Amino acid sequence: MSEELDRIRPGDRVGPYRIVRQFRGRGGMARIFEVEVREKYRRPDLPRRLALKVAKPEHQAALAAEADFLRSFSHPNVVRIFPLPGYHRPVYSAREQFSFGWGWYYAMELVNGGSLEKRLTHPTTITDVLRPPQEEGRCLGLLETLGIARQLALALEHIHARHVVNLDVKPGNVLFRRRRFRWLRSSVPQTVLCDFGISRDLRFAPRADFLGMVTPEYMSPEQALEKSRRRVMVDSRSDIFSLGIVLYEMLTGSLPFEDMGQLIDPTYVPPSPHQLRPSVPLRLDEIVMRALAKEPSYRPCSATEMRVALERAATPFDWGATARRAVAVTAVGFMLTICLSVGGYGAVCIANLFRSTPYPTSSPTAFVAPVEVVETSEPVEPTFAVSPTTGSRLPTSTPAPTLTPTPTPAPSTPTTRLTLTVGPTREDG
Repeated sequence: MSEELDRIRPGDRVGPYRIVRQFRGRGGMARIFEVEVREKYRRPDLPRRLALKVAKPEHQAALAAEADFLRSFSHPNVVRIFPLPGYHRPVYSAREQFSFGWGWYYAMELVNGGSLEKRLTHPTTITDVLRPPQEEGRCLGLLETLGIARQLALALEHIHARHVVNLDVKPGNVLFRRRRFRWLRSSVPQTVLCDFGISRDLRFAPRADFLGMVTPEYMSPEQALEKSRRRVMVDSRSDIFSLGIVLYEMLTGSLPFEDMGQLIDPTYVPPSPHQLRPSVPLRLDEIVMRALAKEPSYRPCSATEMRVALERAATPFDWGATARRAVAVTAVGFMLTICLSVGGYGAVCIANLFRSTPYPTSSPTAFVAPVEVVETSEPVEPTFAVSPTTGSRLPTSTPAPTLTPTPTPAPSTPTTRLTLTVGPTREDG
């Protein structure tokens, strides 16, 4: 295929969308771009960022058929397609004038959590980074392998119920959906099956002179013989064989068949995953080898049977998720303790500011009774107060008051005053 689709650059407009960037993966028939919905076409039920698949005119039939397949699916493990905005009726594929001519496109959800192919070929943990590089890919843990395989079996079960076979199940077409609070969730990511470019409806004959560009490493023997123009029957068990190859690669880090000769040779049997990795349980090893049977009748007859077999396999405990949740709970509890402590101290300080009287001090103070000074016309000798602790007479520091005549008349009724004085007094005449 020519590189004409690579002429599409960021900022270009494609119908109601604006190109943001192009994904690195290059398909055989189309290109995938990340796009943003233009402002005039935005709707509350339509995400602002989508993935746009663009194909050349010679692959118009394949892209239109893929859009028809996706619109009939509704499953969390199958990629979702969105109708194109700006039409009065649901339209899922359209064409646009590009620099190279007319091109066809459709929009689907943006799954930005990475792919299984990237996990199998790139290290994802510190331990894997410290290991020396290997020619073969890396294998996944049993928990993650079983979780991904079960979700793929669910996706195949959903599409097979609608008489559609994918015929291109491979790690590059297995994406992971990014979820909120993913560190607190299970260690198994949410798996999404995409790319139905060479899928076919079993109720109709394959499109004439078009068998699709399938990846040879993951095709079934029936597909290989069909590519050689032999009359063979391709059905849903072909997807089971491809799923077995993906499961084999996740467990061992290598492919079961090195070339096309080993794939179509009915006598060749690849080494079992348990032989290459002794930690693989025998029940899971049996499931994988049965899915890789060259004769379709020896494989699981449906995706439902494959899913049930995978669910019966022993699932390891998710220690990673348990540890992350424990750390999160501890951190949240610690932060709440600090917030409550700081909040309680602040509340006490604010309450102290608005109090009318201060808090009493802890040190005891002696109580001194108030002394009322009696105004007289003659000088009065200094008075003495009695100390409540020693009982001795202490002179007061208050000077003797002086008489200041005021025009205020005396009260008509005598008032009794209680005067507490200690010391000699002088009586009047």
